[in-house]
Amino acid sequence: MAQQKVVVVREFSRPVEAIFAELADHNNLKKVFGIPVKRIQDGQGDVNGVGSTRRMGLFHPLAVDETVVAVTPNQSIDYVISKGGYPIRNHHGRLDFSATGKGSRVQWVIEFDSLPGVGPVLKFVLGQALGVGLKRLG
Repeated sequence: MAQQKVVVVREFSRPVEAIFAELADHNNLKKVFGIPVKRIQDGQGDVNGVGSTRRMGLFHPLAVDETVVAVTPNQSIDYVISKGGYPIRNHHGRLDFSATGKGSRVQWVIEFDSLPGVGPVLKFVLGQALGVGLKRLG
């Protein structure tokens, strides 16, 4: 399997706390991805925190479940695909939030393994989708 890495950076005029709150809430992610996203399992202590799982898509086998594995409020969110996602394997996503002079910055990094030949296509599609999706947040 070939390793792929997607990096998307976006700056916002709103403060880190506002952007973090919007992206941490699974139920807001439909705006980013343009497909149904629903929290199917609450996290420990915070409904969107560690252990929370979101389902993206309509139904299995087309849907993907992603589980939050680490959160540092207003700084970072880490998640993995916990169900579905073929032909992607070992998917790890990380959002890093930082303040700028005019608001905030989000860097979204996704690393995954995929079948040779398929990985570069998936990398391109994910990068484009995230770039467009983050623009929807303003």
